[in-house]
Amino acid sequence: MNRYLPLLASFALCLALLVPSLAVAQSADDTVRAVGEMLQGVMGNSDDTATEPEEDPGNADGEVSGPADSSNVPAAQVPSADAPPVPGRLYARLTKDEGALGSGVRWRVYSAKPEADGSYRTIAASDEPQPVISVVPGEYVAVAVFGHAVASRKLTVESTPFREAVTLNAGGLRLTSLKADGSSLSARAVKLAVYSAEQDEFGQRKLIVDNAQPGRVIVLNAGSYHIVSQYGDANSAVQDNVKVEPAQLTDARISHNAAQITFKLVNETGGEALANTSWSIRTPAGDVVKESFGAFPTHILAAGDYSVIARHEDRIFNREFSVAPGLSQEVEVVAQ
Repeated sequence: MNRYLPLLASFALCLALLVPSLAVAQSADDTVRAVGEMLQGVMGNSDDTATEPEEDPGNADGEVSGPADSSNVPAAQVPSADAPPVPGRLYARLTKDEGALGSGVRWRVYSAKPEADGSYRTIAASDEPQPVISVVPGEYVAVAVFGHAVASRKLTVESTPFREAVTLNAGGLRLTSLKADGSSLSARAVKLAVYSAEQDEFGQRKLIVDNAQPGRVIVLNAGSYHIVSQYGDANSAVQDNVKVEPAQLTDARISHNAAQITFKLVNETGGEALANTSWSIRTPAGDVVKESFGAFPTHILAAGDYSVIARHEDRIFNREFSVAPGLSQEVEVVAQ
């Protein structure tokens, strides 16, 4: 069962207390994907636009591909090569009610006018949280990346210095996987992933964060997400949906009703385990849960009833057993 606890305190304050957690943020080039499609949408809207990451990080020349058909996009003001550059400062904020972020923000500024091949030229890039850029008058799109949150804003630069904010509309998600007794699982024991809540026509979800670290804050655009916690290498997987609120930290605690089970094939009860044994763990319906090989295979199994088949020197042995939450046990199969 999952429990979600949106904290009422400002998320910016939580980040200040959890600076090491920002190490989970991916690089800007990995996060700002399919910016071309985002740019097409921004050109028709001068407001901030929060955008989830998509698929294409752009090419090595700093250009981002956009849709080939741009006939419905308003024409952008072409920067004048003869005009002197105009300085301006960019800053990002979690919401319109929050102050400027002081660290962890990465920036890309693109020309709002597509190239002949439909790509958008990168005008400036910075890892400073509040960079100062100098650009000639014209229209641009600024993209801010903070953790896994991405947002953009259309900029119309004239002849006077400017200061523009990009509102990320972002919050934080912290995942914790728990054993049946309520103790926390380590990063080595559990694999956490965050997916989009929406599914495509094939029932697939878009992977947002892979191998998320338990207890660390993941910065995401506000919205709903699907989380998966995999404990061990068998069938102890818990899935559910969470909602990330702007400027808040949501704690998702995921409980695994499972236990560690070790198998051994013996000639007599309490005897030595026989090597070179193949194992197949199955549900009461006969579905294969896990297969392995060896004298002492150990797996994490979800609570329930099972049967196990042991194969040794062309002989087959089996046994039924049950798994109780949190109760580790050794299952002996007697070769008789």
